Amino acid sequence: MTASGPNALLRWLDRIYCRVWQRLDADIVQLPPGPLILVGNHRAGVDPLLVQATVNRPLRFLMAREYYDLMWYARWFFNLCGAIPVTPGGANRHSLKKAIAAVQAGQVLCLFPEGAANPDIPLDRILPGAVVIAMATGAPILPFRITGTWPFDHVHLTHSFLRRGRGKVRFGEAFSVPHAASDREAVRAATGLMKQALKQLK
Repeated sequence: MTASGPNALLRWLDRIYCRVWQRLDADIVQLPPGPLILVGNHRAGVDPLLVQATVNRPLRFLMAREYYDLMWYARWFFNLCGAIPVTPGGANRHSLKKAIAAVQAGQVLCLFPEGAANPDIPLDRILPGAVVIAMATGAPILPFRITGTWPFDHVHLTHSFLRRGRGKVRFGEAFSVPHAASDREAVRAATGLMKQALKQLK
């Protein structure tokens, strides 16, 4: 994704929507240059818009394949934004390769490791995908926390977009995991570290 063209226009429109309707804080977070992985809690479908509106760089997102397929009418938009569909907890070899290639190309990848919006116990179950990608690329992981939006009720997809919110995205400190071939114990330990970093943000 480049900083110009359709992506730049979409990011400009997104920022207007988030500032006016979601009443997002006006400050823009300056992300460091180079490959980077953003991870955060997942409240609702509006979350990717809020994160993108908060930062100065274009983002790539991992997106649940369920919604990528269900919202076929918006698939052109997802593709334009560089979304990578995945099956949470499933076999994602092709998607994982695309995500790793994007990060290795110096892009910023954003994902929600809870695997679903508004889980019963927030940040209780954390999937290891971000850690696997970080181990394969050497990219640092930057955690964030979203507050102030209407959470997904698992029935109405559009409520968080249509209802006014007071969105806020707070970032923590970036951290790194070993840049090596991943094994189960290393992935488990690094995933625990990521979970702790997410829970520390309020």
